[in-house]
Amino acid sequence: MSFEVYKTIFLSLVVVGLCVGFYLLGKSHAEVKIVKEKGEEIVKEVEVIKYVDKQKAEIWGKPNASDVELIKLFMQDQL
Repeated sequence: MSFEVYKTIFLSLVVVGLCVGFYLLGKSHAEVKIVKEKGEEIVKEVEVIKYVDKQKAEIWGKPNASDVELIKLFMQDQL
């Protein structure tokens, strides 16, 4: 085989190797981004849960409303 054939095979392997390397690099960066996004979603869910617990505590802290008060609030579209 001549030098030109070896040169062509070597360059082909280099190009394939670069393509595979760039693919794996991009895939690893995409996985890190997904993990970061999931982490932010978890933080947001925790904040929502804390907010809901706070609202529940305020509701439970109020005295029980009578039927008349509830009907009045319902008629005023507050309930």
